[in-house]
Amino acid sequence: MKTEKQKQGFTVMEIFIVILILGIIAAIVVPKFSQASSESRLEELVSDLQMVRSQIELYKIQHKDLLPGQFAQGGSVDEHNFKVALTVKGSDGMGPYLKKLPKNYYVPNAKRRDSITFVNDPKANPTGKEGTGWWFNAATGDFRANDSLFHAAY
Repeated sequence: MKTEKQKQGFTVMEIFIVILILGIIAAIVVPKFSQASSESRLEELVSDLQMVRSQIELYKIQHKDLLPGQFAQGGSVDEHNFKVALTVKGSDGMGPYLKKLPKNYYVPNAKRRDSITFVNDPKANPTGKEGTGWWFNAATGDFRANDSLFHAAY
């Protein structure tokens, strides 16, 4: 016959069963959270693209069809002038259009997440291999994600 003191603890088998049940629940729940997180990141990327594109279009309307950072129609654009045109109030009183350029969190290199590859060729398309977060074509005004071909399609 067991004494009152001996009946208070759990047996190894009871603890094992509880751990097994918790493991099964975790195996079911964790992938759902992971998928939700992945979907949220993609939604954020698409939202950032829409925001930047709309601000580029607004800039273009207010600056006689010039793109941000462009000094003559058809001219090239560089990263510094592009970012300044979008994020700093201009001498004409217009802007800023963005507080800062958003980061593309799909880019593994944290320092390159808000960097941009610039091209000036109407036939060019991003490859996703340039190592920058974004891609901008000064010939077409096309702004895209640049971390993969899949995201460049957005």
